Amino acid sequence: MFRKLWLSVVAATVGAALLVGASFAANSPAVSPAGASSGEAKRGGTIRVNVSNTDFAFVDPALAYDTLSWGLLYTTNLTLLNYPDRPAPEGSRLVPDAAVGFPRVSRDGRTYTFTLRKGLRFSDGSAVTARNFAHAIHRAAHPTQASPAIAFLHDVVGADEVNEGKAPRVTGVSANGLTLKITLERPSPTFLAQIAMPFFAAVKTNMGLDPRGANVYPSAGPYRIASRELGRQVVLERNPFYRGSRPANADRIVYSVNTDSNQSLLQVRAGQVDYDASGLPPSAHDDLAKSFGVRKSGSGRYFVNPRVGVQYLALNTSRPALSRLAARKAVNYAIDRPALVRVGGKFAAKRTDQILAPGMRGFRDASLYPLKGADPAAARKVLGGRAKGDLVLLYSASGASVARAQVLQYNLSQVGWDVKLKPQPFAVTLKTAGTKGAEYDAYLHSWLADYPDPFDFVNVLLDGKGIQATNNLNFAYLSSPRFNKAMQDASRLTGDARYEAYGQLDVDLMRGAAPWAPYANPNVRELVSSRVTNYVFHPVYSGAALTALALKK
Repeated sequence: MFRKLWLSVVAATVGAALLVGASFAANSPAVSPAGASSGEAKRGGTIRVNVSNTDFAFVDPALAYDTLSWGLLYTTNLTLLNYPDRPAPEGSRLVPDAAVGFPRVSRDGRTYTFTLRKGLRFSDGSAVTARNFAHAIHRAAHPTQASPAIAFLHDVVGADEVNEGKAPRVTGVSANGLTLKITLERPSPTFLAQIAMPFFAAVKTNMGLDPRGANVYPSAGPYRIASRELGRQVVLERNPFYRGSRPANADRIVYSVNTDSNQSLLQVRAGQVDYDASGLPPSAHDDLAKSFGVRKSGSGRYFVNPRVGVQYLALNTSRPALSRLAARKAVNYAIDRPALVRVGGKFAAKRTDQILAPGMRGFRDASLYPLKGADPAAARKVLGGRAKGDLVLLYSASGASVARAQVLQYNLSQVGWDVKLKPQPFAVTLKTAGTKGAEYDAYLHSWLADYPDPFDFVNVLLDGKGIQATNNLNFAYLSSPRFNKAMQDASRLTGDARYEAYGQLDVDLMRGAAPWAPYANPNVRELVSSRVTNYVFHPVYSGAALTALALKK
């Protein structure tokens, strides 16, 4: 069921590219505020949110690229198309947001023409026009900004030339009043899902280029960022000029960052805090299920929902320790996947040894590496003996990551590696791992679907052509001419051929390159305080839609 919901977002054939707007619209319900769904809820007040063990890496839409930051930006952004503040299936289907409807598409499937709604305004009262969306694209493509969004702009005419410093503007993007035109190099079955990503939200045309990111700026969605104190707090307030159909039930949302997850759990249970956006201590879930029951949406306290995502150990192919395929395969045999999953506690995840998640079209189950436990003997056999030397393991300082790092340290020591642990705050790990040449051999990380297509797992995370100096997502630094070409070839296919190619590529990559050691497909488990109601699990942003969450009367 969950798989089908995600598949409803993507056009099936290249011929459908000419009708993609109509295809999405036909499947989309009328948009209305998610709002307070029962008489016990009210509009107004302050929702209090903790962010345990970390801070936001970025709140700048050109740079933010993690679930935590995207959850915040979902409340502040105005995009051409968006996903409603609703549970699945409605929440996983694109609908017009800033645009009056789906775009007109040229007969060759390459040019998309969007018409914006009249009267849209930023939180400073200024008008939103097509130039604001064009500037978001130009900004994301510019090399000074060093945005990871370039991975989603390769098909836009002129974007690569800007990113390579060969041109000042993206020639395939033009803006005139309320009309925005975007021309692609070739038809793309995923373009509408990509343009709906937070990277391409409306921004002011004077928003500058800064690889460190902007922290407080006008936005055009239901909320605005009123203040940010790095390492301490982010305050969102309702955008007084927002006239769209999305909900904004609370007057303000206050994030406290770098909180302690165990203390945060006690605060949420006691009603001192309403929600922890970073999750809960793994040991808490059995008791929470017994205390509150397990729900998916609506009223209640404790909620469990599946993610289309993968947890994995990225294996740095650019450093000596794991430069050989045999060494990376050995890691895949050596790790204890059941133990890594158990660290997460009850309802945490399902084991895997593949790149694609089961909820992603193209996935086909293949028996590649041990799922029932570690096999150090097989690892040593692949290596031709015991491993030698150090292996630097990078991971976040959260409790679960610390525990998994200890499991991995033991697993890999059984093969012969001397594992050096390198814990950092989560936001810092992203910067470290995203910097070409950083000192780590393996990085413990997770990935959730940006949109429901295998390109988002395979090409975005493993295509070597996208490697840059900073803000990389290819944490394995894999750059194989053979696999780079295979990824590009698969991305140009449509329909069944596309998904068959990606399904095979998933298996071939894990056998012939082994850039990762995947271990789990995760669930989302969340607790809210007794003060709030109308919990909506957003299937695209993988957490509570804070726009919909409401205080009780």
